[in-house]
Amino acid sequence: MTTKNLYTEFALQNLDNWIEDCPPQYDMNDQMSLLTFVDIWLEIFKKNSVKTASLTRLQHSRNVLQSYDIANKKLADINFFDIQKYINSLVEAGYSLSGIKKQVLIVTAPLRQAAAMQIIHADPCVGTRMPTETKVKKKTREVIAYTDDEQKRIFKNITQEPDNVGYLAVGFMIETGLRSGELLALKWSDVELDRCRMKIHATIINPMYNTAEYQDSTKSKSSNRVLPLTPKAISILKALLPRRKTEWVFEQDETRYTYQKLIYQTKRLCKASGVKYHGEHAFRHTFATNCYYKGIDVKILSRLMGHSSVQVTYNIYVNLYGDGFDTMYAALCL
Repeated sequence: MTTKNLYTEFALQNLDNWIEDCPPQYDMNDQMSLLTFVDIWLEIFKKNSVKTASLTRLQHSRNVLQSYDIANKKLADINFFDIQKYINSLVEAGYSLSGIKKQVLIVTAPLRQAAAMQIIHADPCVGTRMPTETKVKKKTREVIAYTDDEQKRIFKNITQEPDNVGYLAVGFMIETGLRSGELLALKWSDVELDRCRMKIHATIINPMYNTAEYQDSTKSKSSNRVLPLTPKAISILKALLPRRKTEWVFEQDETRYTYQKLIYQTKRLCKASGVKYHGEHAFRHTFATNCYYKGIDVKILSRLMGHSSVQVTYNIYVNLYGDGFDTMYAALCL
């Protein structure tokens, strides 16, 4: 019986029948450790239901979890206080709020699954509390974008080295707002120069490692989008087109351009331009900031960025759009 069939039947049959059909290595009871059940949960319920990148993040969280006491506790013995103690220890360890949420998920999701399957009598996660942002030592990273003057210096250096693929990639990110993984996954078949547009539907996962690979799907469903190409973006593509030797837009030595090369050339470009290097994502933030000052509505910006909702865009760029107080005040005073 396949894993998919087992997953379907567990909701229809009692636990004894489920375990009877389950392969021996997945024989489950409430005396197994949390870490063992997390491994089972990843293998049976997540391996074929999430994207490779998401599974990799969950596996990383699992590896971090194993250094905490709760990992070795029996499922039957875990209670509300154990989970809350784990959350509090993450705060003390200096994790960011988003990091804490990811680490808590690798505990709470499997335990809820165990409760649904009646391996344990009840969900011990009920009633636990996440920390407030003021209690977290590692604050949310500030959104940093390059100023107009800094962008002029960056593009000046790009034009001085027109054969530098990394430099052209930076200019392209500023003009399109692409994530670095989306940029590296871009193929010529995704580009329609005559229509001044391109399709974004793929990304490179694990870009910093030797396990980097092309994934024919983006970070989320909303990240699949069609983007207009600005005159600068088109000029960059036209500069790359005569050198085309592979299917990749950004290539070098007849292979896809790597994230390591991109970082190296980005740092080199920033140094030559006299600006501070803030990471690859800063160019995406720069694109969003440019859109704001061009008067582009936040709903349109959200689509251009490939965000899952307008609220995500607001939360990231609240420094640009504000909290809406002035708009509300003006409306009330009419």
